[in-house]
Formats: sequence, structure tokens, C-alpha cells
Amino acid sequence: MKKQLLLLFIIIATVFVSYPQSVSKIKRDIFKFKNSKELKHAQWSVSAAFVKTGRAIISYRSNESLAPASNLKLFTTSVALNLLGENYRFKTSMYYDGFITDDGVLKGNIYIAGGGDPTLGSNTVEGSLPLDSLMWTWTNAVIKLGIKKIEGKIVADASLFTGNSVPDDWNWVDIGNYYGAGTSALTINDNLYYLYFHPSVVVGEPAEVIRTVPEIPGLKFINHIKTGPEGSGDNGYIYCAPGQFTATLRGTVPAGVSAFSIKGSIPDPPLFAAQYLSRFLQHYRITVTEDASEIHTPVKYDESKLIATTLSPELKDIVYMINKRSINLYTEQLLNTIALKEKGIGDTETGIEVIKSFLDSVGIDTGGMQLYDGCGLSRTDMITTGMMVKLLTFMSKQKVFGAFYNSLSVAGRAGDPGDFSKFGVNTLLAGNARIKSGLITGVRSFSGYLKDKRGRLIAFSLIANNYSGQRKRIDEIHKQILIDLAKLR
Repeated sequence: MKKQLLLLFIIIATVFVSYPQSVSKIKRDIFKFKNSKELKHAQWSVSAAFVKTGRAIISYRSNESLAPASNLKLFTTSVALNLLGENYRFKTSMYYDGFITDDGVLKGNIYIAGGGDPTLGSNTVEGSLPLDSLMWTWTNAVIKLGIKKIEGKIVADASLFTGNSVPDDWNWVDIGNYYGAGTSALTINDNLYYLYFHPSVVVGEPAEVIRTVPEIPGLKFINHIKTGPEGSGDNGYIYCAPGQFTATLRGTVPAGVSAFSIKGSIPDPPLFAAQYLSRFLQHYRITVTEDASEIHTPVKYDESKLIATTLSPELKDIVYMINKRSINLYTEQLLNTIALKEKGIGDTETGIEVIKSFLDSVGIDTGGMQLYDGCGLSRTDMITTGMMVKLLTFMSKQKVFGAFYNSLSVAGRAGDPGDFSKFGVNTLLAGNARIKSGLITGVRSFSGYLKDKRGRLIAFSLIANNYSGQRKRIDEIHKQILIDLAKLR
């Protein structure tokens, strides 16, 4: 009996001495950092748990609702992988109506039926055709039908998604720039263009607009861009709402270069896609007699008049780039797609309903969650770190976990396409921690996975709102907490 009591005492001592001593280091660091000048007046939350058991390691204000920034993408991509499957592909189809005469005249229109593919005409994701390669593929399909002239027009069918192309709670300063590009059933070229300037040799003088690549028909600029100091980088902003073809330009671009570009969002991607194809066809001497247009009312197509079908890369490859590169447009496209699949309505609000319903169905409490988009660009989005850790724990047990896990940035791994290739070098985090970050004004977040010294997989989430000072200091604080977790035995 005494031996049994002694053994029990040793076991209890091991649990309450060695393990808590490691955790107590994390708690001491949290207390120290919370009282730092950067976080003293901020809202900060830290949560971590072992994914195998769900056992909490640390839970500091883990039920507080905080803005997650791009950490929200983990919710949207995880739900999409589960509902659509990692091998899901988007489909864009081309049809014609009317008839083709013996001498090669199409007396009718050609339709580009958008299927919500975020990668259409983009080289961001491997396996997707860049814009001109895509246009040549479509043009070649038209040529193979023997069409030499189109007595009609190219029509972009964007009817699959409904509602606003940008969420109501996005900031005006973001809309018009590439990272604020709106969604569409027919996206093209990442819905972005490059706007080139010729800076002055004199700082403070106007920078001249040179061109856009690709050319956007009808787009005009009210230019207030000035020349900044050499090396000052991109501080230019494009103010332009969806469907608006007069953009206001403000900010600076650097001196010392003959040309400098910033990235804007195409005001009307479906119309641009139809216009670009129309110009491409005419370049190859296929006359198109009418101007390109777009429709938002569903059309029932004759499958015998299918010209071409373009498939996207698999969803796992799209999610890989979403979480590595934090692409807002791609995430919002997924939000609309899961809404369409589950509810038959492709819009933001329905997509948010689908996310919440899915989380509730797998036992993740959505109390404290407020969503206004799927990517986290809205400052009014709210989640909790406790909710995030539960999601990450859930995902670790799903068959799509490999695709999800591999989409996160690898700390300290040179060549990784994420933002953490130099993070945690020469620490236990290098090659170990998998991280999705988030960053908007006043928000910095890290969520993901790492392994401790015993090889146990840990899910973690750290979110800071309304911090003071530089974001770099918050990164250092978060890095120390993650190192503490990696040192657990």
C-alpha cells in the first residue's frame, strides 16, 4: 500500500512540477508582455491546446471577441475544403447561340459562362493558364469550329453569384486596390491591373500616369499622385468602386526610377473578360460586329453548342496559395461558392451563414463570432482565439488535413512562399511552426500548429487588437510565446 501511495505521489509530482513549470514560463511571459507599452492598452488573447486530446495548455482571454484580420481565412478555407472536397475544380464554359453558316459566319453571340473560378486567366496557382494563354486557347476553340466572323458579340455571363461584389464593411481606402478586388462569377487575371507612373526627378512634384497593363477600356484617372523620396516604395492608393470607371489616385511613388507600378482592381471583371476576348479574336482576324457586354440573368445553354470548358486547379492548390499569400479575392470566391453549393445563393451573407452552420454542426461554439466577409479585410469581423484553436483541433482529425496543414507558412524555411521564411530562424520554430498571419490597421494575429519537444502537435492562436507601436514588436512577442510552447516536454 505504501509503495502504491509513493508511486501515486511520484506521478502527481511529475504532472504538477515538470509540466506546470513549463506552462508557468508561458504564463509569466504573457503577464510580462501584457504589461508592456505595446500591449498595455490593447486587447490581447492567447490560446493553445494539444490537438490529440484537445487539452488546453494556455487560455488567456480566449473567449474575448477580437478582429482576426486574415486569420479568418482559416475558417473559410477549412469549411470549403470540407464541403467541396480538396479535389474540387471550378468550371468556366463557352457557348454560342444562333447558327454557323457554311462560309464561317456565326449569326449569334458567344457566351463566357462564369463558374466562380478565382484563378481564371491568372498564373498565381500552378495549373492555371495566364491571361493571354487562356485567350489563345479560347480563340483556337472558336477557330476549330470554322468561325471566321461573329455577327453578334461576346457576352460575359456573371449570373452565378448575386449580391454586392464587395462586402458592405470594407473600407473605402481598400476598394480600388488589388487587395480589395471584388468578387464575380467571372473573375479574370486576379481582377487586377498594373498602373504605371513616371515619377518626377523632383520630390513632391506630380508623377505622370503612363499606362495600365492590361489596358482597361474606358478607365480614366484623376491623378493626385506625387513623387516621393527614392526608395520610399509604394504609397499610392486607387479610389474606385466596383463598376466605376473614373478612379482617383492619391499618395506617392518613389523617385529614381523611370517607371513604377501599383496594382488596382478591375472595375468590371466580367465585362473586361468579354472585351479582352473580343479584341483577341479580332487580332486573329475573326471579326466581331458588336461591342462586348455582360449579363446577370441566368441563361439555359444548349450543350450541343459548347465551344470550350476551362477547369481550375484543384481546390487544395487554390487553398495553398490563399493561406500562403493571403489572397482576399480567392477567399471571397470560396465564400460565395460554398453558399451556392449549400443554399443555392452565391453571396457573402449566405456564405457567412454556411460557415456558422458548419461550425455549429461540428460542435464549435460560434458565440462571439461576427462575420462580414470571409477573408478578414473588414475590421468589424470578430472571432475568439478559443474558437480558432477548436477549429484547428477539429481540422487535424479530418481527411483534408494534409491540404490544410500544407497551406500554412513554414517558419524559418527558405523558399517557402509565405511570409515566415526568416521567422524563428535558429530557434525551435524553424521548420516546425506552421503559421497563418493576419494584419490590418491595429490588428496582428498568428494562428496555426507547432510541435513541442515530445513531438506533440499543438494548435495555437494569438490575436492583438489596438496595440501601440510597431507591428514588428508584436511579432517578437508572439514569437517568444511560440518558442515557449515548442519547449514543452
